[in-house]
Amino acid sequence: MIRHFLLGLMITAVMTVMTASSARAQSFTVGTSAQGSSGYAMTGAMAKVALKASRLRLRAMPQGGPTVTLPLVNQGDLDFSIAVSFVARFGVQGSAMFSGIGPLNDLRVVAALRVLPLGVMVPRDSDVKRLSDFRGRDMPTKFNTQKIMGAMMTAVYEMGGMTVEDINGFPTPTGERAVEDLIAGRIAGTLYTMDAGLTQQANAKIGIRYIGIENNEENSAILARNAPGAVIGVIEPGDAYAGLDEPVNVIVAPFLLMANKDVHPAVVRQLLEALHDHKAGLVASFSGFDSFNPERMYQEVGMPYHEGALVFYREIGQLN
Repeated sequence: MIRHFLLGLMITAVMTVMTASSARAQSFTVGTSAQGSSGYAMTGAMAKVALKASRLRLRAMPQGGPTVTLPLVNQGDLDFSIAVSFVARFGVQGSAMFSGIGPLNDLRVVAALRVLPLGVMVPRDSDVKRLSDFRGRDMPTKFNTQKIMGAMMTAVYEMGGMTVEDINGFPTPTGERAVEDLIAGRIAGTLYTMDAGLTQQANAKIGIRYIGIENNEENSAILARNAPGAVIGVIEPGDAYAGLDEPVNVIVAPFLLMANKDVHPAVVRQLLEALHDHKAGLVASFSGFDSFNPERMYQEVGMPYHEGALVFYREIGQLN
């Protein structure tokens, strides 16, 4: 208790100095997926709010997704990263696609930002009606630059009663490239973020629709094995979801903001305050932030939180 109180006083003092002495915005890097991804759009929205509200400048650093950016954050080459919860947890554990480099012990959770909706999309005029219809079709595989997408597509195939051997594999490095391949007619379908700018582009160019995922115990177990923490949930039609005309079952999981443990607690607290108090500004820049709940920025996700985040959540009553 005394330690938390003293840390809070220290952060307040440092923030006072930062406010009084900072004639220009401090700059911090945020690892994201490629331009057109929802992570990149999220960072742009946060950057606008942070600069206006707290004079913190966030710079998006598009890479190959969290399997690339989280190790960079861990070693201090990036300050922050956007990551879906199960990928961040794999990193902290040093499991799955991170098994070759071991646990990322210097990663810390900053906030739960919003819900990530991953839908299986096909061209609107496709004859594919269910996941099992992908059998024998050209479908994305490998994902050497964004390995988590390979794990997610493996789960999609399994939920359709298939393995990778049952489709015609079309190697692709990232989820973004897979959407581009879908637009170009090279593949029959792919899994991607439903409210991303690239999804809107796909809908504008070829028209898209979504293949629902049956919500049953078997599919839930498949998902838990490939992406622990993700669940099957219903997404309703809305302005954020291009091509969605009716409710559909998709994969959902929380998007997290992660940081290196050595980012100053006062910076983390200042950023969180800006995000917490300016949801309208976030949504105005990126409609995907409509699912952001400022009163649930702290969620138990099985990973350690940054010290500055813990101070902030205690201050606002989200953590005892």
